[in-house]
Amino acid sequence: MHRSRRSRVQHRKIEQAAPVSHRARPIGGPPVPHGIQVARRCCVLVVLALTVAPRAGKAQEEHGHIHGLHFSHPLFTESVTPDTKLRIELGEEWEADGKATEIELEGEFALHRSVSVEVSAPYVFLDPDLGPATSGAGNLEVGLKFANFAFEERGVLLGYGVGVGLPTGNAEAGTGTDHIWELAPFLNLGVAVADFEVVAWGIFGIPTNQDAGEEVETEFSYDFSVLYHISDRVQGLLELNGETGLSGEEAGEGVVAISPGVKVAPLPGSLLFIGVGVSVPINDEELDARLKISLFWHF
Repeated sequence: MHRSRRSRVQHRKIEQAAPVSHRARPIGGPPVPHGIQVARRCCVLVVLALTVAPRAGKAQEEHGHIHGLHFSHPLFTESVTPDTKLRIELGEEWEADGKATEIELEGEFALHRSVSVEVSAPYVFLDPDLGPATSGAGNLEVGLKFANFAFEERGVLLGYGVGVGLPTGNAEAGTGTDHIWELAPFLNLGVAVADFEVVAWGIFGIPTNQDAGEEVETEFSYDFSVLYHISDRVQGLLELNGETGLSGEEAGEGVVAISPGVKVAPLPGSLLFIGVGVSVPINDEELDARLKISLFWHF
């Protein structure tokens, strides 16, 4: 579901907690940020996992979908397939001015093979380098996802839907908003070829219910994921995730990140998967890296 606005709110809170002199990066040979160090170590672990994993055929049985076209869930990108699942996620984000930690519980229920409803509830911890640490609830998100199986025999899935961000966050702590609602209509596409699954998303973020004088900050987010079934229990991922402002203070500005990861089923035939991924921006000097650990349990 659509999460980029919450990240921007967290970044502004961390930035506001530090003086201007602290926000600027030193010129000429700065030390490697802690987030980048962690990202490099995670990349090494991912590469090792992909290298030593045994080769096997594609496992459509991963989520109990033995029949019909089904796509596995990436880490930083959403799945295009309506599912019934629970996901618990721990995210760490390192920025130039501090660190943000997010714990999120997400539930999705498939009303039909072609439609599902999804709810996610985050709790956020902010730890600026200068200033007091804060924490609070994030914005509750509800989504409705549709899938079109007209081209199923060709391994193609078309999808669309809408997400709604509810103003349940703690504005004082900077972990969300207490008055802005956000509509996030989206389109997606999934293509399955042999052991590969390719997924693409496009999402518009449209805020509503702003206070008088408050800017309307619309944005466009895009995600691209390539997943490879290394074995029945191991999946390798490479994702590209980005967002750009369409209007408001950040119009024309954006960030693009490369996100490798791996998912592993700890037990043979298990519906439980554990995923680890790292996201490293390629054009943002303020965001160092993101680390994500996810637990997926499909029914």
